[in-house]
Amino acid sequence: MIEYNQLVKMCSAFIEPKSIVSSERLLNGFSNDNFLIRTEQQGYLLKCYKSRWPSDGLEAQRFLSDLDICPAPIWLDKKNSRAVFDYIEGETAQSDITLSLVNKLAQVHSYSATTTPMDIAKELHLYQNTDVYTLYKSQIERALKAVTAMPFNAGFCHNDLVRDNIVVNASGMYLIDFEYGQTNDVYFDLAALCVSFNLDGQSEGELLDNYSKYSRAGGSFFKSVNKLDFFKLFFLILSIGWYEQRDITNHLIELRAQLNKLTLSMSF
Repeated sequence: MIEYNQLVKMCSAFIEPKSIVSSERLLNGFSNDNFLIRTEQQGYLLKCYKSRWPSDGLEAQRFLSDLDICPAPIWLDKKNSRAVFDYIEGETAQSDITLSLVNKLAQVHSYSATTTPMDIAKELHLYQNTDVYTLYKSQIERALKAVTAMPFNAGFCHNDLVRDNIVVNASGMYLIDFEYGQTNDVYFDLAALCVSFNLDGQSEGELLDNYSKYSRAGGSFFKSVNKLDFFKLFFLILSIGWYEQRDITNHLIELRAQLNKLTLSMSF
């Protein structure tokens, strides 16, 4: 645990320590240690990364912040795996996927940086020893086979696009936490939205229709409800597996219910 004096010393790299009026540890993140630092003028988010340094995600945020999509990184300490961002005041998104959000997501996907594409099969394989992977192994294998026969809709993806990473205020919706940002099939982000907001079939269809209108791919965007279902399966398996490995139970009941309902309705 970082002590207050250590925190103030870290902050001295980007603000005058005497200007700090409050600091608190944020408890809504599992992957990193996050702190909200407030001065009289504004708030700053200090992220202390526990695993890898997210170079691609940080560079994407620097560019996308100019488009009013996400907060800007204002100080980076790669040696100690720390980064500071402008803190966006607001609430976690609840029930609406607005046209503004879809438009912003399409802009994220059109960000021109090209990274090594995420290997979905490899990511899933990391959880091969979890209960959820064992239980749905046959569905996973069939879905992977089906997806390889479909067009790959490449884009720079957020890859963790859950409600907790969407902040809503009077100015609109903003995306945060791009640390998993990487080239991927854009259906992974679309599936994450569907799962996190627990959309019904009609809302999922509307999401695909609206996304196709804003997508840089335009008329060439491969619109497929079946492909969306396959990526929902992948996202659910990865999410549940991640929680199972860390013995975090908060979200498991809802996610497992969604997974069970999805697999019963899927057609291969």
